[in-house]
Amino acid sequence: MISSTATLRDLAWTPSSAAAAAELALDVTAVQWPLAVWIARHPWPSLEHIPFLEAIRRLQALGGVRLYPSWRLLQDAEARGEIDPNALEDRMNRYLDHHVSAPLRTAFARLQPRLTREEIELPISTEAAALAARTAARADLPLEALRFPLPSDDARPRVDAITARYLRLYLDRGQSAWPMPGRKDGLFTAARALLMRDPALSKAERRRMAELPDDPDAVLAFGLERFEVQPRFAADYFRVHYLRMPGFVGALRYGDREAGGQGRLLRQYLALRILLEWAVAGPDGAFAPHPDLTGLAKAASHVEGAEADIADDLVLAVYRYVTADRYGVWLEAWEQTLDQHLMGSSETSVGDDAHPADAQLLFCIDVRSERLRRHLEALGPYTTYGCAGFFNLAVRTQPLDSAYAHPSCPAIVSPVARVQERATDEKAHRRRRKMTNAVRAMGLAFKKLKQASVGSLALPELSGAYLALHAVWQAFPRVSAHVRDVLRECLPSVPTRWEAVGETDGALAQPNCAPAEPAHLFAEAAAQLFRSLGITTFSRVVVLCGHEAQVENQAHRAAFECGACGGQSGRHNARVLAAALNQEAVRRLLRDRHGLVIPEDTVFLAAVHITTTDEIEWVELAGMSPQQSRVWQQLDQDLRRAGANAAAERLEQLPGAEGRPAQREAVRRGHDWSEVRPEWGLAGNRAFWIGRLPSLDARLRGQVFAHDYDWRCDPDGSYLHAIVSGPVTVAQWINLQYYASTVAPHVHGGGHKALQTVTAGLGVMHGNASDLLPGLPWQSIAAEDGRLYHRPLRLTVVVEAPVARAALLLREHADFRRKVQNGWLRLLVRDPQSKRWWSGAEILLGAEA
Repeated sequence: MISSTATLRDLAWTPSSAAAAAELALDVTAVQWPLAVWIARHPWPSLEHIPFLEAIRRLQALGGVRLYPSWRLLQDAEARGEIDPNALEDRMNRYLDHHVSAPLRTAFARLQPRLTREEIELPISTEAAALAARTAARADLPLEALRFPLPSDDARPRVDAITARYLRLYLDRGQSAWPMPGRKDGLFTAARALLMRDPALSKAERRRMAELPDDPDAVLAFGLERFEVQPRFAADYFRVHYLRMPGFVGALRYGDREAGGQGRLLRQYLALRILLEWAVAGPDGAFAPHPDLTGLAKAASHVEGAEADIADDLVLAVYRYVTADRYGVWLEAWEQTLDQHLMGSSETSVGDDAHPADAQLLFCIDVRSERLRRHLEALGPYTTYGCAGFFNLAVRTQPLDSAYAHPSCPAIVSPVARVQERATDEKAHRRRRKMTNAVRAMGLAFKKLKQASVGSLALPELSGAYLALHAVWQAFPRVSAHVRDVLRECLPSVPTRWEAVGETDGALAQPNCAPAEPAHLFAEAAAQLFRSLGITTFSRVVVLCGHEAQVENQAHRAAFECGACGGQSGRHNARVLAAALNQEAVRRLLRDRHGLVIPEDTVFLAAVHITTTDEIEWVELAGMSPQQSRVWQQLDQDLRRAGANAAAERLEQLPGAEGRPAQREAVRRGHDWSEVRPEWGLAGNRAFWIGRLPSLDARLRGQVFAHDYDWRCDPDGSYLHAIVSGPVTVAQWINLQYYASTVAPHVHGGGHKALQTVTAGLGVMHGNASDLLPGLPWQSIAAEDGRLYHRPLRLTVVVEAPVARAALLLREHADFRRKVQNGWLRLLVRDPQSKRWWSGAEILLGAEA
């Protein structure tokens, strides 16, 4: 924790005490999943114990990177009417009341309007340097006044580049033909052995490296001692190093977690950085100077009403406000203005439950599903529901002929069982496998030939004609897509079924559930799912609709897929649960143990929503009666119409799609390998609605995670607690991933797609010396260089329930209460009985009173 330095204050610098400081510093890091299973990540999950405003200020001071919307973006938002001047004034007054001490209030109030409105650029505390010489001797200085030396602006890029080179060698997941020598000995030992022979370092630098001990923890103690880091700043010194390369550090955290290393790999990274700093800068090398803010101090001391004894405090308050907090004031005013739009949304819910529906459809809460749901319910007697797209199945799914069982559930959920796709026609399966294995063998041979020292010389001549034809073929995406579909149809069709074949964490984690009875797993998952959505009666046709993207040549393909399914397609979960719910054993358990009666004339179907084209693909069509078949046929037609309408609405917001037929353009974007923006993904996400999906204001369409919930079916609040613990947490991670990628695209984003280099099978870099870029590409958040599509706003959670139920949730759910109290998300509650809106602050204040 950033503020927790007391435990280190009196320690001597031994390897163990240095390792303890390094462990405290881990709170500014986050796990970075590999590209194959890339999912949204909360960049700062361990900082939620302190207010958002304070956390961002301190992260800026440590990392030297601005983490608020830029001044230009805030001005553009005000010009568009998205920031109400009255809301801005209200937030200014609240800041004055809550964050400025009484002795400073009069002087600061005179400065605040000008400081808030004018563009003032001051150097943020780069690499935690001192505020100014005149205040450096004070003992009560805040975090911004950290004082320890770090390499100068000339030396830092060199240290970063060398570190990146060895990190990508160590973290390689089979992309490189030659593995890193000595990798089994660990990052620090292997890198150090190679550095001693690295021509990028001079003889003097290699000689200085030889002075350091061999143990990584001892190197940490050496760095703290030689760079004269005070005990109270030890953890912050290591945090600075972590924040230099958040992408690679996140990948190291993933590897350390998979290996059960408990931070050992991260300490080796710190030791490598200190080793290089000592080699490059040495004891007398060039280090970054402290910024000179005496001009600011002089200006503050002449403010009318500022006494001499508060001048230094006013300097610090003004510095904090100008470099960080005023941007927070603007951000809160922006959020407050758009919250008014949320509260002004229509109270009439689409899909009137008073009339029986011909079909019920369960969609993912994904913001892209909201459009399709709205258009479908406008076409006929259908009721749609929003839920987490893994349909409550915490399982690993293993598709046919795949050697890997993928966790098909959110990253915060541990799988409790494994389900595997198996062929029901072995003869057809063998024929198909032979053909697919031949194609894979050709691809593998081509890759090996590219990496061979001699064979690679002849490869261009051998493959040039084929690759040229392939490039021409790909230049016509719709034609190439049609040809691929024809070739795919030539493969033997293999009928399959899904079976529960094993457990990952002991038993199936359900009461009274034996491994030989997977029906219990499915019944328990379905019961919780239906109860949480308020579904107690069932139509003739019930559709479980997952979602997936259809994109080509996208390194961040998983970012377009279902986050609730671990960054993969949701088709497998939908098919597994639909098939289970059509089984008599599962229905009997639902009736006898959970009181849910599914009529005999109800059939469950599985489908997948292709978000790139807004088309529906049916993946599990069980045997249907004539009445069910008629409902399905009409539903299929209406889904096509709804998809076309949703695509037309969505294509209006995609650059370059103006004036083109929506469905045709959507298909082209999904199959074009050169398309940098096939769809927006989750960009624009703004709020999480827990209740019945309303007819939202047009400005908020496509920006809301919509999770259905009926408080009348939840007497003890347990389902609301589960929604907040799971789907809301995942949505918050997504929201903060987009936030960080938007406000700091060069550090927390994914760079420009045209310049990306897939590295080590883990992530992307710009060139060969950058950090591993941890976030979303620029084209996923911006319409063009000067115009953002995604608005960097914190998630607003809207709950439709009595205010007493929301107050109970905040009392009993400590994590959610902490998020609301510290401003990591915003809470609005609409009481369906009184029709009144409550803010999270009002509910918390009432609970405390």
